[in-house]
Amino acid sequence: MNYLNPILADFISDLLRPSVLLQLFALFLGLIIWFFLQINLHLETRIWPFEHRVKYIALFKPLANEVLLLIILRIFALALHNISGVAGLALFISGFYGFCVFTRIFIILLRLRVPISIVKSFDISVLRPFLVLFGLLGFIAQIADLPSLLNAPVLMFNSNDFNFSDLLLLIFGSYFLTTGTALPAWCLTWFFSKLFQLSKPVQRASELIIRYLITGIGFVLIFMIVGVNYTFLAAIGGGLSVGLGFGLKEIFSNFISGIWLLVEGAVRPGDVLLLENGNGEDPCEVLELGMRATTLWRDRDNVELVVPNQLFFTQQMVTYSGVRDRYRRGQVLIGAAYRHPPEQVIAILEAVAATVPRVLAKPAPKGLLLRYEDSAITYAIRYWIEDPMNGISVASEVGIAVWNAFSREGIEIPFPQRVLHMDGASNARTQI
Repeated sequence: MNYLNPILADFISDLLRPSVLLQLFALFLGLIIWFFLQINLHLETRIWPFEHRVKYIALFKPLANEVLLLIILRIFALALHNISGVAGLALFISGFYGFCVFTRIFIILLRLRVPISIVKSFDISVLRPFLVLFGLLGFIAQIADLPSLLNAPVLMFNSNDFNFSDLLLLIFGSYFLTTGTALPAWCLTWFFSKLFQLSKPVQRASELIIRYLITGIGFVLIFMIVGVNYTFLAAIGGGLSVGLGFGLKEIFSNFISGIWLLVEGAVRPGDVLLLENGNGEDPCEVLELGMRATTLWRDRDNVELVVPNQLFFTQQMVTYSGVRDRYRRGQVLIGAAYRHPPEQVIAILEAVAATVPRVLAKPAPKGLLLRYEDSAITYAIRYWIEDPMNGISVASEVGIAVWNAFSREGIEIPFPQRVLHMDGASNARTQI
């Protein structure tokens, strides 16, 4: 690490050179001129020619101020180069900013074809950190000796040096492999789906498998470039194989189950599952199907549940997959006194359920006499709803509407009751 101290000292002294400060001042002056121009020109809000005819003008109009800044910086850099002949840093900064503007155009075009979530993740997690790293290294290269900095030894392993460039590759390479595989995996999956006509479940499975393959191969290449020998990699592989047989068997089981679920398509994002709990069934919507676990959203308390994939193979679950439709049948049970004709009660139940807004008209609600209880006849009103996630709330609406209708029509909902028959006074005294 002591080897880095003179390199950093030389970098600071190079940064304070008059030629470097002159170039930075020229660019700062251009930045001030741009600031006042963009306030007065209103490039992003004004109506551009042919804006309503050419859709790309409206798409790129938010970049108008950035393009103006690029033009001003480039003019100042070229003017400084013609006057003094020393403008390498200014030309690099203006060129790098032009590259950043080009990446914004690329992101806008990418949003037209690629899902927004993937583009946003790629932009924030991959592209912008890469631009910061590239710009910082390029800036250092303009005013200092970048190769000497990158080749500076950080650690020593026997006879091998672990340089600063190896450290950067290990840190940022691992980061980009972890966060930046979604977009290339989606592009490869799209290409294979067009080539082989893959189904949607197979596409999702292929996308995740490609992501893991890219990540695994990338880490192996990084270790090889850094200088980790093959014996060490083989030891890691052997340790993983032993771990799969003991502590990692559950993770490996979830991994295989996730691949199988994706290929089979039995559970897909957007499906509604009914999970058993102590209070009955909980409707949950599938948000994301991952390689290890599936993320579910439960509506009643707005929480996300992470369910291991292997549970879908060991437990029975009811799913509304949307292959045919997402209709769900609901039911409300209610008791009525024996003195009311069953035909009258059933007619009231069917008419009331049909008035609830979220109950479907077809199939029509159906009232049924289920059984004769000790103090009442138990009826059921069965109906259909379109969204399985609304089962509990619709059942509450139907129950309230039935209670109001029974109260209005004079239908009694009896309490449990017992009738005591007494044979005689003496016998009654004996029993008491």
